[in-house]
Amino acid sequence: MGKIISFFNNITRYLVVAIMSMMIVAVFLQVLFRFFLDQPLAWTEELARYLLVWLTFLGSAYAMSIKAHIGTEYIQKFLSPLWNKIVLTVAALLTISFFVVMIQQGYLLSVRSMTQTSPSLLIPMGYIYMVIPISGVLLILNVLHVTWKDITGKE
Repeated sequence: MGKIISFFNNITRYLVVAIMSMMIVAVFLQVLFRFFLDQPLAWTEELARYLLVWLTFLGSAYAMSIKAHIGTEYIQKFLSPLWNKIVLTVAALLTISFFVVMIQQGYLLSVRSMTQTSPSLLIPMGYIYMVIPISGVLLILNVLHVTWKDITGKE
């Protein structure tokens, strides 16, 4: 199971790097065309905005895999091993329940938004919002994996 999650996390990491690169190019083109050529490109601002949304959600999923989110580590060092496992389990269950709602509502939002298109790029907005359920699934996988590693000490 750890190899599958590692595979998804590697894909996510490369996607985050690619999205960040595309965002840098889009913003650079916007600055270049607006300030130096005095011919602003409308689509670059919109593209950068949508790439930032994808970057945020996918980056959050990847950050979960490397334990870069705020956690209960300060409290855990004062707890016995049994209470530590209980706190980790409760935190994971609460987090997963939030992500399940995020997946459900994000999917409904993206399906409802497929008929609406973005102003400049004419992309169905459902594709922009589809990152919400995708990242929710990745977040759940990573929460389960990280919590399992923390509780058992195994991969």
